[in-house]
Amino acid sequence: MRILRFQSRGFRNLREGTLPLSPGLTAVVGKNAAGKTNLLEALYLASGGELRGSAQDRVAFGAREAWLSAELEGVLGHYRLEQRIGPEGRSLKLNGAPASFRELSGIPGAVWLRPEDLGIVKGSPEERRRFLDSLIARFSPRYRALLGAYERAVRQRNAALKAGGPGVGPFSERVAAYGVEILELRRRMVRRLAPLAAELFQALALGTLELRLLETASPERLREKLEERLPEELERGVTLSGPHRDDLALTLDGRDAVRFASRGEARTIALVLRLAEHRLLEAHHGEPPVLLLDDVVAELDDARQRALLAYVRGVEQAVVTATHAPKGVDHVVLIEAGAWEVARA
Repeated sequence: MRILRFQSRGFRNLREGTLPLSPGLTAVVGKNAAGKTNLLEALYLASGGELRGSAQDRVAFGAREAWLSAELEGVLGHYRLEQRIGPEGRSLKLNGAPASFRELSGIPGAVWLRPEDLGIVKGSPEERRRFLDSLIARFSPRYRALLGAYERAVRQRNAALKAGGPGVGPFSERVAAYGVEILELRRRMVRRLAPLAAELFQALALGTLELRLLETASPERLREKLEERLPEELERGVTLSGPHRDDLALTLDGRDAVRFASRGEARTIALVLRLAEHRLLEAHHGEPPVLLLDDVVAELDDARQRALLAYVRGVEQAVVTATHAPKGVDHVVLIEAGAWEVARA
Protein backbone atom coordinates (compact mmCIF):
# COMPACT_ATOMS: atom_id res chain seq x y z
CA MET A 1 0.00 0.00 0.00
CA ARG A 2 1.12 3.55 -0.57
CA ILE A 3 -0.09 7.10 -0.07
CA LEU A 4 -0.61 8.87 -3.40
CA ARG A 5 -1.56 12.25 -2.04
CA PHE A 6 -1.95 13.82 1.40
CA GLN A 7 -3.77 17.02 2.34
CA SER A 8 -4.12 18.84 5.64
CA ARG A 9 -5.78 21.92 7.04
CA GLY A 10 -5.75 23.19 10.60
CA PHE A 11 -3.41 20.48 11.91
CA ARG A 12 -1.07 21.46 14.73
CA ASN A 13 2.15 23.16 13.54
CA LEU A 14 1.46 22.41 9.87
CA ARG A 15 0.53 24.83 7.13
CA GLU A 16 -2.39 24.03 4.89
CA GLY A 17 -1.25 22.16 1.79
CA THR A 18 -1.11 19.13 -0.45
CA LEU A 19 1.76 16.66 -0.58
CA PRO A 20 2.10 14.11 -3.41
CA LEU A 21 4.10 11.05 -2.39
CA SER A 22 5.85 8.55 -4.66
CA PRO A 23 6.85 4.92 -4.13
CA GLY A 24 10.22 4.22 -2.55
CA LEU A 25 12.02 6.02 0.26
CA THR A 26 11.18 9.67 0.95
CA ALA A 27 13.14 11.82 3.41
CA VAL A 28 11.40 14.73 5.14
CA VAL A 29 14.30 17.09 5.86
CA GLY A 30 14.30 20.13 8.10
CA LYS A 31 15.75 21.72 11.21
CA ASN A 32 14.56 20.84 14.69
CA ALA A 33 11.03 22.14 15.38
CA ALA A 34 10.42 22.57 11.63
CA GLY A 35 7.31 20.36 11.77
CA LYS A 36 8.77 16.99 10.69
CA THR A 37 7.16 14.98 13.50
CA ASN A 38 3.82 16.74 13.04
CA LEU A 39 3.84 15.87 9.34
CA LEU A 40 4.63 12.22 10.07
CA GLU A 41 1.88 12.03 12.69
CA ALA A 42 -0.56 13.60 10.24
CA LEU A 43 0.39 11.01 7.61
CA TYR A 44 -0.12 8.25 10.17
CA LEU A 45 -3.53 9.52 11.26
CA ALA A 46 -4.59 10.21 7.67
CA SER A 47 -3.88 6.56 6.89
CA GLY A 48 -6.24 5.47 9.66
CA GLY A 49 -3.72 5.23 12.49
CA GLU A 50 -4.67 5.22 16.15
CA LEU A 51 -4.98 8.62 17.86
CA ARG A 52 -3.18 8.77 21.18
CA GLY A 53 -4.04 11.46 23.67
CA SER A 54 -6.38 14.38 23.17
CA ALA A 55 -7.89 14.98 19.73
CA GLN A 56 -8.05 18.71 20.43
CA ASP A 57 -4.26 18.80 20.91
CA ARG A 58 -3.90 18.04 17.18
CA VAL A 59 -5.80 21.18 16.19
CA ALA A 60 -3.80 24.30 15.32
CA PHE A 61 -4.07 27.28 17.65
CA GLY A 62 -7.02 29.42 16.63
CA ALA A 63 -8.61 26.69 14.47
CA ARG A 64 -11.87 24.98 15.38
CA GLU A 65 -10.88 21.61 13.90
CA ALA A 66 -8.25 19.87 11.78
CA TRP A 67 -8.99 18.18 8.49
CA LEU A 68 -6.87 15.43 6.94
CA SER A 69 -7.21 13.55 3.67
CA ALA A 70 -5.21 10.71 2.15
CA GLU A 71 -5.58 9.00 -1.19
CA LEU A 72 -4.32 5.45 -0.81
CA GLU A 73 -3.57 2.77 -3.38
CA GLY A 74 -3.50 -0.92 -2.52
CA VAL A 75 -3.95 -4.31 -4.11
CA LEU A 76 -7.71 -4.00 -3.72
CA GLY A 77 -7.91 -0.57 -5.35
CA HIS A 78 -7.99 3.08 -4.39
CA TYR A 79 -9.26 4.57 -1.14
CA ARG A 80 -9.90 8.13 -0.10
CA LEU A 81 -9.91 8.72 3.65
CA GLU A 82 -11.10 12.06 5.00
CA GLN A 83 -11.31 12.86 8.67
CA ARG A 84 -12.08 15.75 10.94
CA ILE A 85 -10.41 16.09 14.32
CA GLY A 86 -11.88 18.39 16.91
CA PRO A 87 -13.40 18.72 20.38
CA GLU A 88 -15.75 15.78 19.73
CA GLY A 89 -12.92 13.49 18.58
CA ARG A 90 -12.48 12.10 15.06
CA SER A 91 -15.01 11.50 12.33
CA LEU A 92 -14.22 9.58 9.14
CA LYS A 93 -15.35 9.36 5.57
CA LEU A 94 -14.27 6.45 3.37
CA ASN A 95 -14.64 7.12 -0.36
CA GLY A 96 -17.02 9.98 0.44
CA ALA A 97 -19.37 8.03 2.75
CA PRO A 98 -19.42 8.26 6.58
CA ALA A 99 -17.57 5.30 8.08
CA SER A 100 -16.23 3.94 11.36
CA PHE A 101 -12.57 3.27 12.02
CA ARG A 102 -13.51 -0.38 12.52
CA GLU A 103 -14.15 -0.50 8.76
CA LEU A 104 -10.47 0.24 8.10
CA SER A 105 -9.39 -3.18 9.38
CA GLY A 106 -9.02 -4.41 5.79
CA ILE A 107 -6.54 -1.65 4.91
CA PRO A 108 -2.84 -2.05 5.91
CA GLY A 109 -2.51 1.65 6.78
CA ALA A 110 0.84 2.71 8.23
CA VAL A 111 3.32 1.70 10.93
CA TRP A 112 4.95 4.60 12.76
CA LEU A 113 8.38 4.24 14.39
CA ARG A 114 9.11 7.10 16.79
CA PRO A 115 11.59 7.97 19.56
CA GLU A 116 8.80 7.61 22.15
CA ASP A 117 8.78 3.87 21.39
CA LEU A 118 11.71 3.66 23.79
CA GLY A 119 9.01 3.56 26.49
CA ILE A 120 7.94 0.12 25.26
CA VAL A 121 11.26 -1.19 26.55
CA LYS A 122 12.18 1.16 29.39
CA GLY A 123 8.71 2.25 30.48
CA SER A 124 6.07 0.66 32.68
CA PRO A 125 4.31 -2.66 32.07
CA GLU A 126 1.29 -0.58 30.99
CA GLU A 127 3.25 0.72 27.99
CA ARG A 128 4.19 -2.81 26.91
CA ARG A 129 0.59 -3.95 27.34
CA ARG A 130 -0.56 -0.97 25.27
CA PHE A 131 1.86 -1.89 22.48
CA LEU A 132 0.65 -5.48 22.44
CA ASP A 133 -3.03 -4.58 22.68
CA SER A 134 -2.80 -1.97 19.90
CA LEU A 135 -1.04 -4.51 17.71
CA ILE A 136 -3.69 -7.20 18.27
CA ALA A 137 -6.46 -4.68 17.58
CA ARG A 138 -5.04 -4.15 14.08
CA PHE A 139 -5.78 -7.79 13.30
CA SER A 140 -8.98 -8.20 15.32
CA PRO A 141 -11.45 -5.27 15.21
CA ARG A 142 -13.35 -6.96 18.03
CA TYR A 143 -10.34 -6.93 20.35
CA ARG A 144 -10.61 -3.25 21.27
CA ALA A 145 -14.27 -3.74 22.24
CA LEU A 146 -13.25 -6.81 24.24
CA LEU A 147 -10.64 -4.77 26.12
CA GLY A 148 -13.20 -2.09 26.88
CA ALA A 149 -15.65 -4.64 28.26
CA TYR A 150 -12.90 -6.22 30.39
CA GLU A 151 -11.78 -2.86 31.80
CA ARG A 152 -15.37 -1.98 32.74
CA ALA A 153 -15.75 -5.34 34.48
CA VAL A 154 -12.53 -4.76 36.45
CA ARG A 155 -13.71 -1.29 37.53
CA GLN A 156 -17.05 -2.71 38.65
CA ARG A 157 -15.35 -5.55 40.52
CA ASN A 158 -12.96 -3.10 42.21
CA ALA A 159 -15.92 -0.99 43.34
CA ALA A 160 -17.56 -4.09 44.81
CA LEU A 161 -14.31 -5.04 46.57
CA LYS A 162 -14.00 -1.55 48.08
CA ALA A 163 -17.59 -1.85 49.29
CA GLY A 164 -16.69 -5.01 51.18
CA GLY A 165 -17.51 -7.62 48.57
CA PRO A 166 -21.30 -7.77 48.17
CA GLY A 167 -22.23 -8.75 44.64
CA VAL A 168 -18.61 -9.38 43.60
CA GLY A 169 -19.43 -12.81 42.10
CA PRO A 170 -21.02 -11.70 38.81
CA PHE A 171 -18.24 -9.19 38.22
CA SER A 172 -15.64 -11.88 38.88
CA GLU A 173 -17.30 -14.03 36.23
CA ARG A 174 -17.19 -11.18 33.70
CA VAL A 175 -13.53 -10.45 34.46
CA ALA A 176 -12.73 -14.13 34.00
CA ALA A 177 -14.74 -14.56 30.79
CA TYR A 178 -13.31 -11.50 29.04
CA GLY A 179 -9.86 -12.02 30.55
CA VAL A 180 -9.51 -15.60 29.30
CA GLU A 181 -10.19 -14.49 25.73
CA ILE A 182 -7.74 -11.58 25.99
CA LEU A 183 -5.03 -13.85 27.40
CA GLU A 184 -5.49 -16.40 24.63
CA LEU A 185 -5.29 -13.73 21.92
CA ARG A 186 -2.17 -12.23 23.51
CA ARG A 187 -0.52 -15.66 23.61
CA ARG A 188 -1.35 -16.20 19.96
CA MET A 189 0.13 -12.83 18.99
CA VAL A 190 3.34 -13.31 20.99
CA ARG A 191 3.88 -16.70 19.35
CA ARG A 192 3.89 -14.90 15.98
CA LEU A 193 5.72 -11.76 17.11
CA ALA A 194 8.60 -13.33 19.04
CA PRO A 195 10.42 -15.16 16.20
CA LEU A 196 10.09 -12.18 13.86
CA ALA A 197 11.48 -9.78 16.47
CA ALA A 198 14.36 -12.17 17.21
CA GLU A 199 15.21 -12.45 13.51
CA LEU A 200 15.11 -8.69 12.96
CA PHE A 201 17.15 -7.99 16.09
CA GLN A 202 19.81 -10.43 14.94
CA ALA A 203 20.00 -8.57 11.62
CA LEU A 204 20.43 -5.17 13.31
CA ALA A 205 22.56 -6.14 16.32
CA LEU A 206 24.71 -8.95 17.60
CA GLY A 207 22.55 -10.53 20.25
CA THR A 208 19.56 -12.72 21.05
CA LEU A 209 16.18 -11.18 21.82
CA GLU A 210 13.40 -13.21 23.44
CA LEU A 211 9.79 -12.20 24.10
CA ARG A 212 7.37 -13.90 26.46
CA LEU A 213 4.28 -13.02 28.45
CA LEU A 214 4.46 -12.55 32.20
CA GLU A 215 0.96 -13.52 33.33
CA THR A 216 -0.54 -13.10 36.80
CA ALA A 217 -2.76 -16.04 35.88
CA SER A 218 -2.93 -18.39 32.93
CA PRO A 219 -6.15 -18.56 30.88
CA GLU A 220 -6.79 -21.97 32.40
CA ARG A 221 -6.50 -20.71 36.02
CA LEU A 222 -7.83 -17.13 35.91
CA ARG A 223 -11.19 -17.99 37.53
CA GLU A 224 -9.45 -20.05 40.19
CA LYS A 225 -6.92 -17.28 40.84
CA LEU A 226 -9.67 -14.69 41.34
CA GLU A 227 -11.19 -16.93 44.01
CA GLU A 228 -7.86 -17.70 45.69
CA ARG A 229 -6.85 -14.04 46.05
CA LEU A 230 -10.29 -12.73 47.03
CA PRO A 231 -9.40 -12.22 50.75
CA GLU A 232 -6.32 -10.18 49.79
CA GLU A 233 -8.28 -8.25 47.16
CA LEU A 234 -11.03 -7.39 49.68
CA GLU A 235 -8.36 -5.98 51.97
CA ARG A 236 -6.72 -3.91 49.20
CA GLY A 237 -9.83 -3.06 47.17
CA VAL A 238 -8.33 -3.98 43.78
CA THR A 239 -8.30 -6.93 41.38
CA LEU A 240 -4.80 -8.41 41.53
CA SER A 241 -4.94 -11.03 38.75
CA GLY A 242 -5.76 -10.72 35.08
CA PRO A 243 -4.56 -9.17 31.81
CA HIS A 244 -4.53 -5.64 33.30
CA ARG A 245 -1.67 -6.71 35.62
CA ASP A 246 0.43 -8.63 33.09
CA ASP A 247 3.64 -7.68 31.29
CA LEU A 248 5.63 -8.48 28.17
CA ALA A 249 9.07 -9.76 29.16
CA LEU A 250 11.95 -8.67 26.90
CA THR A 251 15.15 -10.64 27.39
CA LEU A 252 18.43 -9.66 25.70
CA ASP A 253 21.17 -12.29 25.83
CA GLY A 254 19.58 -13.75 28.96
CA ARG A 255 19.27 -10.37 30.72
CA ASP A 256 16.10 -8.46 31.54
CA ALA A 257 16.18 -5.76 28.86
CA VAL A 258 13.77 -3.54 30.81
CA ARG A 259 16.30 -3.25 33.63
CA PHE A 260 19.67 -3.81 32.02
CA ALA A 261 19.60 -2.88 28.31
CA SER A 262 21.62 0.19 27.38
CA ARG A 263 19.80 3.09 25.76
CA GLY A 264 21.12 2.03 22.34
CA GLU A 265 20.05 -1.58 22.88
CA ALA A 266 16.61 -0.47 24.09
CA ARG A 267 16.12 1.73 21.02
CA THR A 268 17.07 -1.19 18.77
CA ILE A 269 14.59 -3.48 20.55
CA ALA A 270 11.81 -0.90 20.17
CA LEU A 271 12.72 -0.52 16.51
CA VAL A 272 12.54 -4.24 15.76
CA LEU A 273 9.19 -4.54 17.55
CA ARG A 274 7.76 -2.00 15.11
CA LEU A 275 9.43 -3.66 12.14
CA ALA A 276 7.97 -6.99 13.29
CA GLU A 277 4.56 -5.29 13.44
CA HIS A 278 5.15 -4.15 9.85
CA ARG A 279 6.02 -7.69 8.74
CA LEU A 280 2.98 -9.21 10.45
CA LEU A 281 0.64 -6.69 8.84
CA GLU A 282 2.22 -7.31 5.44
CA ALA A 283 1.65 -11.05 5.80
CA HIS A 284 -1.92 -10.48 7.00
CA HIS A 285 -2.95 -8.10 4.21
CA GLY A 286 -0.79 -9.45 1.40
CA GLU A 287 0.86 -6.03 0.98
CA PRO A 288 3.05 -3.88 3.24
CA PRO A 289 1.79 -0.89 5.20
CA VAL A 290 3.44 2.47 4.67
CA LEU A 291 6.46 2.69 6.96
CA LEU A 292 7.00 5.99 8.82
CA LEU A 293 10.28 6.52 10.69
CA ASP A 294 10.52 9.60 12.88
CA ASP A 295 14.09 10.61 13.73
CA VAL A 296 15.06 6.96 14.09
CA VAL A 297 17.95 6.59 11.65
CA ALA A 298 20.12 9.27 13.28
CA GLU A 299 19.96 7.44 16.64
CA LEU A 300 21.65 4.30 15.26
CA ASP A 301 25.32 3.64 14.64
CA ASP A 302 26.55 3.29 11.05
CA ALA A 303 26.18 -0.48 10.86
CA ARG A 304 22.61 -0.43 12.19
CA GLN A 305 21.73 2.51 9.92
CA ARG A 306 22.86 0.51 6.90
CA ALA A 307 20.91 -2.57 8.02
CA LEU A 308 17.77 -0.54 8.70
CA LEU A 309 17.93 1.36 5.41
CA ALA A 310 18.47 -1.92 3.56
CA TYR A 311 15.21 -3.17 5.09
CA VAL A 312 13.39 0.09 4.40
CA ARG A 313 14.40 0.10 0.73
CA GLY A 314 12.59 -3.19 0.33
CA VAL A 315 9.30 -1.58 1.41
CA GLU A 316 6.91 -0.25 -1.20
CA GLN A 317 6.75 3.17 0.47
CA ALA A 318 8.59 4.59 3.46
CA VAL A 319 9.01 8.10 4.86
CA VAL A 320 11.86 9.06 7.20
CA THR A 321 12.54 12.35 8.98
CA ALA A 322 16.02 13.77 9.37
CA THR A 323 17.93 17.04 9.65
CA HIS A 324 19.95 15.87 6.61
CA ALA A 325 18.82 13.41 3.96
CA PRO A 326 20.28 9.90 4.48
CA LYS A 327 22.21 8.41 1.59
CA GLY A 328 20.25 6.49 -0.99
CA VAL A 329 16.81 8.09 -0.56
CA ASP A 330 14.60 8.31 -3.64
CA HIS A 331 12.80 11.57 -2.84
CA VAL A 332 13.26 14.57 -0.56
CA VAL A 333 10.63 16.82 1.01
CA LEU A 334 11.94 20.02 2.60
CA ILE A 335 9.99 21.41 5.54
CA GLU A 336 10.33 24.70 7.41
CA ALA A 337 7.89 26.27 9.89
CA GLY A 338 5.32 23.60 9.00
CA ALA A 339 5.37 24.34 5.24
CA TRP A 340 6.77 21.74 2.84
CA GLU A 341 7.97 21.50 -0.71
CA VAL A 342 9.11 18.54 -2.79
CA ALA A 343 12.75 18.65 -3.85
CA ARG A 344 14.97 16.30 -5.80
CA ALA A 345 16.82 13.60 -3.89
